[in-house]
Amino acid sequence: MPRSASWHTPLCSSPRALRPWLTERGSLTARLIAHFPDFSVRVCVQTSSRAHADEQRPIALARRTTRAEAREVLLLSGETPLVFAHSVLQPAALRGGFRPIGRLGNASLGSFLFATPTIRRSPLAWRQIDARHPLWRKAAQHVADLPARLWARRSLFFAGHDRLLVTEVFLPPAFSAPAAPTARQYPDR
Repeated sequence: MPRSASWHTPLCSSPRALRPWLTERGSLTARLIAHFPDFSVRVCVQTSSRAHADEQRPIALARRTTRAEAREVLLLSGETPLVFAHSVLQPAALRGGFRPIGRLGNASLGSFLFATPTIRRSPLAWRQIDARHPLWRKAAQHVADLPARLWARRSLFFAGHDRLLVTEVFLPPAFSAPAAPTARQYPDR
């Protein structure tokens, strides 16, 4: 993934309780399921929309094209939001290597990505976001009383030449959640 001024690798200072969640290289969904037995996925939106400025280059949108396919979900423990996840890809990728994403419904994206051996993942990148970032504002539409700054991570997934950018914004309950065993110790879901 191209480096930008705002997304960092390696991880800069972060809250100790959140660091294991931010650095999980396996399926975040599998790790959440291991820690939160009442885990579920709620689709907020799945639509064609304008890609955010910092997403266009990573998913290789042509200079004059800003339209992308986006999927936004809340990862929940019961009714408590843990993570706001935003995925974006070129429209053509839904006819290619990422075709199953269009049919996921309330299934987790990780259930597809980590079960498909031909999909590769870039290193993780992290940053804190605030109300100036569009994903903070989108998370605020679904979660009341967000703190001024939230930690987020993102990475690219590759299926052949197709690219999918996944950004996960960690919501306040995740800050205090003790780290569960890593997802690598659990089957991918």
